[in-house]
Amino acid sequence: MPSSRKKPETQGGLSGTALKYIAMTAMLADHIGVVLLERIVYYRGGLERVAMLMTSQWGDRLCWLCQVLRSAGRIAFPIYCFLLVEGFLHTRDWRRYWLRMAAFALISEIPFRLAVWNTWAGGGCNVYVELAIGLLVLRGLKQSQGLTETYRVIGMAAAVGGGCLAAVFLKADYDMDGILIISLFYLLRDKRPVQVMSGSLLSFLGSWDRYHGTGVLSAVPLLFYNGRKGQARWKYAFYWFYPLHLMALFFIRLCVIGIPLG
Repeated sequence: MPSSRKKPETQGGLSGTALKYIAMTAMLADHIGVVLLERIVYYRGGLERVAMLMTSQWGDRLCWLCQVLRSAGRIAFPIYCFLLVEGFLHTRDWRRYWLRMAAFALISEIPFRLAVWNTWAGGGCNVYVELAIGLLVLRGLKQSQGLTETYRVIGMAAAVGGGCLAAVFLKADYDMDGILIISLFYLLRDKRPVQVMSGSLLSFLGSWDRYHGTGVLSAVPLLFYNGRKGQARWKYAFYWFYPLHLMALFFIRLCVIGIPLG
C-alpha cells in the first residue's frame, strides 16, 4: 500500500496556497456563469431588460461567454479534491478538519441554494458536503490499511462504496464522481503523475458531455505542485470565500439584474 510519509519538497513549482488561488479563480468564473449568465439566458422572456439583451447582438455572445466560464470552472473541483487529500495526510487532527468542513457545509447550504438553484429548497447540496463525505472516506481507507489483505480490500470497498452512496443520497454537488476522484488521489498518492492523471481522467469524463472534457486541464497545475503548503495570511479566507461570493452573486442577480426567487 502507498505510504503516508511526507513527500520531499521541490524547488519552484506551485505551492498549496497557489493551487487554492487557481481553484478559487476557476470556481468564481464557473459561478459567474451559473449564477448570473445562465439565469439571464433561462430568464430571457421574464424581464424586459433581459429580453432586450438576449435579442440584441449580445445575446449569442452571452451564451458563448457562459459556456467558456463554466468550462473553465471544471478545473476547480479536482484541485480542491487534491488539496483535501494533502490536508488529510498532513493534519494533526482529522476530526477537527472534518468538523471544519461540516461547519462550512452548514454555513454554505443556504447561499448555495439561493445562488445556484434560486430557491430555499430543492436541488443538490454544496461542495463542502462532498468534501466532508470525502474526508470520512479517507479515514476509512487509512484505517483499512492496517488490516489483513482480505479485510483490507473489504474495508476499502466499504469506505468508497459508502461514500458514493452518501453522496448520491445527499445529492452532493459532484455526486459519486467526487468521491471516486478523492479516493484515487489518496490511493495513488505515491505516484504523482498517475495520481494526477487518474483524477483528471475522471474529471474529463464527468465534464465531457456539457463542457468538452475541460476538467482534464486540472492536471496542469497539479503536476506542478511542489509539496509545499505555501503562505496564507488569513487561514479561513479560503473557506469563507465560498459562501460569501455565492451570496454576493445572488444579490447581484436579485437586486441589480432583477431576477426574483422561484
